[in-house]
Amino acid sequence: MKRRIPWIVPALAWLLLAAACGGGGDGGSGPSQGPYAANEGFRRLLVFGGSWNLHGNAAGQPFTMTLAFAPAPIAPFPVDGTLASRSVQTLSLTSGGLTSTSTETIYYAAQTNAIVGLDIDGACSVATANTAVPATASIGDSGPIFTESDLDGCLATSTSLGTTTNTWSLEVDSGVPLLCWNLAAKDPAGTSTGTASTCLEIAVNGTLGNRARFVVASAGLVVSARNF
Repeated sequence: MKRRIPWIVPALAWLLLAAACGGGGDGGSGPSQGPYAANEGFRRLLVFGGSWNLHGNAAGQPFTMTLAFAPAPIAPFPVDGTLASRSVQTLSLTSGGLTSTSTETIYYAAQTNAIVGLDIDGACSVATANTAVPATASIGDSGPIFTESDLDGCLATSTSLGTTTNTWSLEVDSGVPLLCWNLAAKDPAGTSTGTASTCLEIAVNGTLGNRARFVVASAGLVVSARNF
């Protein structure tokens, strides 16, 4: 059984343990005051995708990470058969010469970019309460994207594992403007099970840049990676 946030943690923990047993650009001249085309940035991520190579250190063990999004052909969402556009997210972690890779397929409506659902290695999440990312936003702004019911499979009868709240934010880190996709997961009892944030450099027109930051915290392990 896999959920969006815990999905990465066991893989990285295994890599770090196995490895133990056996960068970046400048901060630029400062971000524009904006406003930034936040909705366009989110659209470009889903429709066009991209790839970012990051590096980090967890529990004293260095690792590298490749975060990639790539468009895929229209297909039915496994839970209810809704035809949707797709973006496939691939996350590859390498530490001590060992590599672990996981994929997540994001199903979304082509006209509105509203999320239909997600499939992580055979465990699905059904999206609800979609809220469009605003056309323009300023640094420091944030808001909801959608919520999801996380399941232990991809059937309408699959058991609920809890919920995950998805939000967006515009931030600045070391002078780099970032569009962030943030997650906060809870189990069926409402207890927090982790948080995650994927942040990509954004230009005022919504174009995504080469710099990125990724942070996930779950099960007592915090993983942070970046390339600037």
